[in-house]
Amino acid sequence: MTTSVALTLAAILGVAGAAQAQEGAQAKTSAPAASTTYRAPDSYRDQRALPDANDPAARDALLQARGEAYRRAPDSQQTEAELAATRALNAEIVAQNDLAAKQEEADRLAHDAALARYQIEVRQTEERAHAEAEAARAAQDQYDRDYAAWMEQVKACQSGVRAACAAPRP
Repeated sequence: MTTSVALTLAAILGVAGAAQAQEGAQAKTSAPAASTTYRAPDSYRDQRALPDANDPAARDALLQARGEAYRRAPDSQQTEAELAATRALNAEIVAQNDLAAKQEEADRLAHDAALARYQIEVRQTEERAHAEAEAARAAQDQYDRDYAAWMEQVKACQSGVRAACAAPRP
């Protein structure tokens, strides 16, 4: 394994001992190290960014570093069993995608219905609160008028008007 592949593999997989992998690759080409004492891996030592997954060259390097390289073989190089297996897998994937799309549509419709019910409930609650506030204001206004009339009646009674001292009519 070359040093660059070892470094790429270490960076991609996030191996804690990336520096040790580099030292191991260099040790193969140079004289052995004088010290063979154990050093704990430093997971913060190699903090290079991963290659861009959208770049085809970087993606191929990533796959090769992981030991995976996908190259589609032409249909002429595949056996009938392989082609049948591929068609069956593709049909299963299409069926799963269709099922997922139907479930997503059902979930969207259920969400829309729940949202509509919620909005109706909010509107009704706001209307009820508004009506109750108006009723409370009207009741307060009536109380204020009744209190003011009673205070006038008390003042008139205290000033000596005998008719004002009579008990108020219900």
